[in-house]
Amino acid sequence: MRPRGTAVPRHAAAGPAARGDRRIRLAIAGLMLAMLLAALDQTIVATALWTIARDLDPAHGITRLSWVVTSYIVAATATTPLYGRISDLYGRRPLYLFAIVVFLVGSLVAGLAGSMAVLIAGRAVQGVGAGGLIGLTFAVVADLAPGRERGRYQGYFGAVFAVASIAGPLLGGLITAQPPWPPGFASWRWVFVINLPVGLLALSAAAAGMRAQPVPERSGAKVDVPGAVLLVGGVGTLLLVLEGGRSPVTAALSLALLVAFVWWEYRVERRARPAVPLVPLRLLANPVVRLAVPVAFVVGSTTFGAVVYVSLHLQIVDGLDPVGTGVHLVPMMVGVLVGSTSAGQAIARTGRYHVFPALGTVLAAAGLAALRLSGAHRSPAALTAATFVLGLGLGLVTQVLVLAVQNAVDKKQLGAATGTVTFFRQLGGSFGTALFGAVLAARLSAELPAGRLAAADPARLRGMPAQAVRATTAAVGHATGAVFLSAAALMVCASLVSLRLLARLRGVRSGGPATARHRAGPAHQRAGPLKRRFSAMRERAG
Repeated sequence: MRPRGTAVPRHAAAGPAARGDRRIRLAIAGLMLAMLLAALDQTIVATALWTIARDLDPAHGITRLSWVVTSYIVAATATTPLYGRISDLYGRRPLYLFAIVVFLVGSLVAGLAGSMAVLIAGRAVQGVGAGGLIGLTFAVVADLAPGRERGRYQGYFGAVFAVASIAGPLLGGLITAQPPWPPGFASWRWVFVINLPVGLLALSAAAAGMRAQPVPERSGAKVDVPGAVLLVGGVGTLLLVLEGGRSPVTAALSLALLVAFVWWEYRVERRARPAVPLVPLRLLANPVVRLAVPVAFVVGSTTFGAVVYVSLHLQIVDGLDPVGTGVHLVPMMVGVLVGSTSAGQAIARTGRYHVFPALGTVLAAAGLAALRLSGAHRSPAALTAATFVLGLGLGLVTQVLVLAVQNAVDKKQLGAATGTVTFFRQLGGSFGTALFGAVLAARLSAELPAGRLAAADPARLRGMPAQAVRATTAAVGHATGAVFLSAAALMVCASLVSLRLLARLRGVRSGGPATARHRAGPAHQRAGPLKRRFSAMRERAG
């Protein structure tokens, strides 16, 4: 018989607790596989686009290539906040499993597509599923992982997301390249079909592991359907503008829909209608959410922008093929992996996480500045160091922002808050790609004759005279340098915001009692300096 007060050894735990641990591990495995697929499919098609166009529509396919990427990004970004809020009402498990099934259906349609139109439709369906996988994963982790362990798991998932996003072009190049495979085996269709067995495994693991997921109490609240229509329409048209649609009509429609969405959400929240707002505006009144959102936006723009334009520089200036380009991005992947897992381990050990957003953004800015300062003829060692530091910074900050927001809101708003931060990070990716593309185009237009702008393409450079090749590669080197400098400036701005976030989070611990005080706090802590002083005096007098 065990004396009263003695601790039970960890290895002695059995029964329901042990089964609960196994169930959590099974759910985490399923979540990781699903997150891997959703993140990979954002970028894996990049190196297969030319092959797809030649196969499906040799005459006009090239004019619709961008839609293969854009349809996925638009659908995923627009639906991310919807999944978060709806899961707060109806539970995470049914919605997450639905998202996996939708993603697999889209993968099957894309893999079997016989035309560009069907492929684009399949990619859009994939994106609808990916919006749930990206938006809900971190909310599910917050439900499953207790206290400080949440930081550890968030670090693992942040590493999976970032590494998969960066590794996508390399894997796409390997899948579609003929030399590694037997004749007739290499095909762009494997880029989509490979999702099916992995996705089914993820579906089985998640379904079994998430059986104990809490189901919200039925409060009579309904989904805000008009708000969902306005949000999807506004975000969708905005992304079309950012991804290259220059129509002023589209831009005006996007602005009108987004303004209407904010007005409608204000009415829903103010009048306490049966439908709950998709994005509660009071979330933005929370100081942690208000500071984390712009930092997440900049981090998203830099992550996707860096991958695109570092790859462009390596292919045109350094003359590498897509596979070689992917290999040179490995240091960045290693940096993300080290940063994300290290932050997660440190949070699990100490419970503190306030320093990571500021440290991560400073390191990311330093890595981008190093890419710019090392010039067009950088050494391999300089490139490795710069991309590693950039990845390390991104790894330290990306998922800590989600953790900070989750600890700062009420549990009933966990899905909405997680979806909001993830949404702005995804939106930042599209914004960064468009902004840096404009910087690149402006610099190239200033250095190259109008007729030679189209030559800034690895395939066309091979047939050009040596002098023209040198001029073009030099211009692209200067243009990508301007992109890296612009990204570094944005990241410096994010660092300044992160310093304010650091001050706000100081003393807060993940899973500790300080988290609750930080979230709700006494009235005198939320008031101004003068009111705080009088409140403290009244408390002492009472």
